[in-house]
Amino acid sequence: MDPADIPLRDIHVPDPVSWWPLATGWWVVIILSVLAIVIAIALVAWLKRHRVRRAAVREFAAIERRYREHLDAHLLARKLSQLARRAALGYGTEYQSAALVGPAWNAYLDTLNANSKLDDLAKATLSKAPYRANESFDTEALLAAFRAWVAGIHKPASVAP
Repeated sequence: MDPADIPLRDIHVPDPVSWWPLATGWWVVIILSVLAIVIAIALVAWLKRHRVRRAAVREFAAIERRYREHLDAHLLARKLSQLARRAALGYGTEYQSAALVGPAWNAYLDTLNANSKLDDLAKATLSKAPYRANESFDTEALLAAFRAWVAGIHKPASVAP
């Protein structure tokens, strides 16, 4: 057989590989990347939203530990009052929230934690005992009430008191 008579076609080059549609592996990479970004954004938002509460809980634990060592009730009342003011500043958009006194301050404390409000005895202790060295009060009841209050503080819906 004569090679010129063989019906051969010219070299056929395949079409160039297109970048679209993507292979399945690339779709998995894209979906996992988007998911990781969404989770990271949600985590950062959650951490920012709860940073005041976490700091307040840590500070409360330090205050309670210091009280257990020294049993100074006046210092305990002062430190708890300062902690409440700092929590108010942390969640307030205005500095006025920490400058409140009397019934307005007590109402604002209730807005910081609507689920576990401080009882009237704890509020009275926080408003009087830091300024009176000889004030007597039930330190264990104050610690228990404040512990529950600190654990649930959050940014109030309406910050303006």
